[in-house]
Amino acid sequence: MNTTQPSRNDRKRELRRQSLVDAATHLFATHGYAGTTIDDIVAEADVAKVTFYYYFKSKEEVAFEIKRKGAEEALAYIETLRTKDLSAEKMIEAFIHDVAEWTEKNWRLLDVFCAQRFSPLLERETTTECKPEPITICVDVIIEHGQKSGSFRTNIDRCRVAHLIDLAILCEQYHWVRSGRPDGELIINLKKCFDFALNGIMHRPNL
Repeated sequence: MNTTQPSRNDRKRELRRQSLVDAATHLFATHGYAGTTIDDIVAEADVAKVTFYYYFKSKEEVAFEIKRKGAEEALAYIETLRTKDLSAEKMIEAFIHDVAEWTEKNWRLLDVFCAQRFSPLLERETTTECKPEPITICVDVIIEHGQKSGSFRTNIDRCRVAHLIDLAILCEQYHWVRSGRPDGELIINLKKCFDFALNGIMHRPNL
């Protein structure tokens, strides 16, 4: 087994790289992606511009790194939620609360996490590999849990349903931002998204 530890220089390089990612995250969250330049990032990180280009080719590349780390955090989050032994309904309730709370604190980062999701198909990678978004994965885990417990139908394409709910969440996030970020409205509308997913459009009077 290889137990080689990173050298002191390797640790320094990783810390310097991380300082750029942290600086960019802070600036994107404060001023937005479009409102932040590479000059702003190197000033925030207190490094020379050449240092930035040693680690990243562009602002887009550091944004991709932020998104990658966000995906890792989302996977860790849903795994933690899974271990709490909640019902699927309680998982949805906790998930809605946490998504709303994150969005309210980090709404300017939406452009970073959603960049290129809806770019023209010809600009996408030429691959058939499925690369679900972090929110899609989280919702998929919740649906799977509901299926196993008998709460949710099993005759559905689970991943497709999770993807549709993910898109609905994204629409509500952007609508909330565009409407002036009114207090308490985002969580209400996220609950409506899941209510629709759970109950559908059909009216079923009590028999």
